Amino acid sequence: MDWYIGTEWKDEKRGLCKKVLGLQFEDMAKPMAASTVLFSVNNKCANLKDRPSKYLESDESSAYPQQHTLEMGTAITPVDCYVEMLLQQIMLGETAACSITSKTGERIEFELKLELIVKNPQVHKLNAAEIYELALRLKESGVAMFKSYPKFAFDYFAQAAKLLITYKPFDQLTKKSNGINGTTVEALFVQLQTNLAACMLQEERYEHVIYHTEFVERAESPTEKSIYRRALAYYHMKEFAKAQATIERVHDYEEKRDFSKLRDKIAASWKDSKAHYKEVVQRMFS
Repeated sequence: MDWYIGTEWKDEKRGLCKKVLGLQFEDMAKPMAASTVLFSVNNKCANLKDRPSKYLESDESSAYPQQHTLEMGTAITPVDCYVEMLLQQIMLGETAACSITSKTGERIEFELKLELIVKNPQVHKLNAAEIYELALRLKESGVAMFKSYPKFAFDYFAQAAKLLITYKPFDQLTKKSNGINGTTVEALFVQLQTNLAACMLQEERYEHVIYHTEFVERAESPTEKSIYRRALAYYHMKEFAKAQATIERVHDYEEKRDFSKLRDKIAASWKDSKAHYKEVVQRMFS
């Protein structure tokens, strides 16, 4: 996010806003994407209702201010993802009135103070091993959010993939020179591509699924998940021959429930497609 110094900051697309209430100036610093921070929630959050949050939830016995330690990229609820974004706009020693406006116009309001920046590494200065750890952290948070919040999961997977792609070709990485082997980095990148494909399937963006699973064609032993998602995308695109050829990459696929069901759907749709084509041709020349 862009560097900002001022009394008010807004991200209208996400419905985020923070206004400076006070600044005990200590250092010209604020958190970044890989930071670990200590911050305080100074009052009870208004209008949180049943929205889950590790940092803003409270009950009648809660006392304020409440201090929390947060590592960026670990939030697994939408509210906490936005708390991370807001903290990246708060200066060290700053107290800010923060709000998150929902799609229905409801404002979640709370007050934060950034007490300490425990770690504040700059991403572009991290080495390959450190980038890998950051990407793994983002990937794990995405997996945790996928079922309930797939759009947030997609953002995590995309961020992680962008971090790793700068190290392509991965086979040039070595444990001795870079602190991590290229095969390890490539394995995580493939997992991220497979996870992005799952997100694209949910949105019915089948051509994007094919793009994210292109590695299936080159890999000797691609995962069953990646094969299944690629075949399913081909099925929805009515590329039945390619869908069938893809699932045949799996040994004994007929004995696996999901693959067996997909095979039957491919066969039925393919037969209907051929019958329809034959009928159209007959009409054209009758």
